[in-house]
Amino acid sequence: MVRNLQNRAAGPWKPTVPAASFRGPKPPLSDSTAVGQNHSMNVPEAGALPVAEDVVVEASPAKRRSPARLAVVITALVAAALAVAGFAATRTPEFYRQRLEVDRAEESARRLVSDISALHASFIREGAWEAAFSEHDINAWLASDLPRNHGRLLPRAVSGPRLRFTPRRVHAAVRLGGSLASTVAVIVAEVQLREPNQLGIVVEDARLGSLPLPRGLVLGEIRRRFDQIGMVTAVRRLDGRTVLVVYIPSTHESGGMSHWLESLSIGEGTVAFAGHTRPGRSPLAVPSDDGGS
Repeated sequence: MVRNLQNRAAGPWKPTVPAASFRGPKPPLSDSTAVGQNHSMNVPEAGALPVAEDVVVEASPAKRRSPARLAVVITALVAAALAVAGFAATRTPEFYRQRLEVDRAEESARRLVSDISALHASFIREGAWEAAFSEHDINAWLASDLPRNHGRLLPRAVSGPRLRFTPRRVHAAVRLGGSLASTVAVIVAEVQLREPNQLGIVVEDARLGSLPLPRGLVLGEIRRRFDQIGMVTAVRRLDGRTVLVVYIPSTHESGGMSHWLESLSIGEGTVAFAGHTRPGRSPLAVPSDDGGS
């Protein structure tokens, strides 16, 4: 009885099972409704971090294409640089082009050989000697007699050497390579007689076509060539410039005579020099190479 009174005081009886469970099965959701519910389930609540497997980050097409574009740009720049360098390397200097064809080459070459023979006759006798040569005669000999009779003097793939003389300077040019791929190497050197039998050479310019070459390497190659023919050389730093000093031996094995180059003049289109031949041996004094070699 007491329990019945308590139940009445608590109010009417309410079932513990949710009312929805008595309403029967839910009708199937439409496609749009299902997609909306799925989308709402994937959206994180404010302040909540998304689950890693629910978030897929895709690279934008622009980012995927950027490495390919960079490779294309670099390739284009390299190709352009190579094209410019190739064009510059194949350019022929004007002075070389003007001296390729030499008028009356055979006649001028014979005159040069005759002048050298006369110089040699004076050179081996006691007394003074002098000579002067024109660049035209020298280039004529280089164009005709050198390839025909002394071709072995030129290294392989080297042809057509030509010279130009300007005050105190020698411009030398040769063609490198064959007919299909060739270029012209040019060296401009200041040449002076520092003392009797002592030349000073400064490489002022060196180019392959119109591309500059390292002057230090060119000067080293010139030194090596002088060393091969028995000259004594040293590289010194003089007046702020790198100078190749060439000491010409004054004595030779034949006759014990000493030969002294005492004057050298390089002008526009000509070179002239003079000296003496004296009896007896005069040992060549070569200063120590304090300037470094």
